[in-house]
Amino acid sequence: MKRNVVLTERDEALLESLLQYRYLSTTQLQRLHFPSLQTATRRLRLLAELDLVDSFRAPGVDERLIMLKDKGARLVADRLDVPLEQLNWKIRRQPKDYLFLKHFLATGDFRIALTKACRRRPGLTLLGFIPEHLGEKNSKGNVKKYIRDVVADAAHRGRRIVHTPDAVFALERNGTPALFFLEIDRGTEVLNDAERGVLKAFRFYLKYLLAKDVPYQRYQDDFGARQAFKGFRVLFVTTSKKRLENMRALGSQLDIKPASAKRFLWLTTAESVDEVRILGQVWASLDVQDGSDYGIVPIDPSLKEQDHGYQTQR
Repeated sequence: MKRNVVLTERDEALLESLLQYRYLSTTQLQRLHFPSLQTATRRLRLLAELDLVDSFRAPGVDERLIMLKDKGARLVADRLDVPLEQLNWKIRRQPKDYLFLKHFLATGDFRIALTKACRRRPGLTLLGFIPEHLGEKNSKGNVKKYIRDVVADAAHRGRRIVHTPDAVFALERNGTPALFFLEIDRGTEVLNDAERGVLKAFRFYLKYLLAKDVPYQRYQDDFGARQAFKGFRVLFVTTSKKRLENMRALGSQLDIKPASAKRFLWLTTAESVDEVRILGQVWASLDVQDGSDYGIVPIDPSLKEQDHGYQTQR
């Protein structure tokens, strides 16, 4: 490390963010840690000179992207006082699939907005956020995505639906935990193919919600929730209001009983997902007969919290 350079608490927090998020743009890091983009750029340049981070360009992405280097990961491990291998760290390389990377960054945007919104809301705690890329090794050394799940496919006897969300997170308000699954739809997935894409995800979550063995309770320990989850919500973030309405129209064709299960799947557009609005009444349910606007956290503290997550209706 260069002489006369002292890492600040903000530097260490930035390195920890890169460990958690894997890849972040300069703007995303600025939103998390810096008052201005100029300050962020200057400090990131110094951290790169210290061999703690690396930056790169990707097709279709306007700004430089930042990732943690091995030296930076070891510093984070020392700061957290845990062995490096417990942090799911592996040496990062520039991703080759840039469509995946753009999807990855969109998930990061949601997580940043959620994190900042929770900081602004007294009494609301983000218990944790598990991204899609987190995996665990089995006895054969193969890596399985931790949040991948399987349900029986009622439409085809003996078949199963396997799905991995983009993320799973939990909030706690006034001692009550609520569980959420996140799906980022960038408009590239087909809508009317029941075997893949958006419609497959709808089918998976509706069966997952109604499963008798409540498989989603496995996340109680992961998030340290003090109570069992009373259901969950699925949040779909899509590209436009038109695509959102097309998704709702397709959802109405699914033969699921009870039909009210569709009201646990919520949709909104990417432009509504910022730190000011993300918790508010910007969400519509998959049920096209449902004219309510939903919010992750009620604006009025006198409003009643529902059994299956936080919601408020118009």
